[in-house]
Amino acid sequence: MADVFIPNPAMIAELKELEGIKLVMAAVAPIVADAVREVAPRGTGHHHYADSIQAVDSTVESTYAFSHIVEFGSINNPPYAPLRRGVIAAGLRFEDDSAP
Repeated sequence: MADVFIPNPAMIAELKELEGIKLVMAAVAPIVADAVREVAPRGTGHHHYADSIQAVDSTVESTYAFSHIVEFGSINNPPYAPLRRGVIAAGLRFEDDSAP
């Protein structure tokens, strides 16, 4: 009988707790934040977005109240996707598994 792969739904959470992963992510976060600022939209109603990007521990965050609209768009705004594009621009691979 062949081995069967059984997915671990807690894998991402378990990986995030590994000290080595935390160190790597903390080192990469400022690089990603810089790349996000570079690709952030300019000359739009969201011109404060780039200034709101910061690396915090091992994540990249925005304090801009409308960052979700900048990232994902709305009925009146296109999705600029600076976080997703910034990850790729920083040389990392981004896999969006939210699509069906």
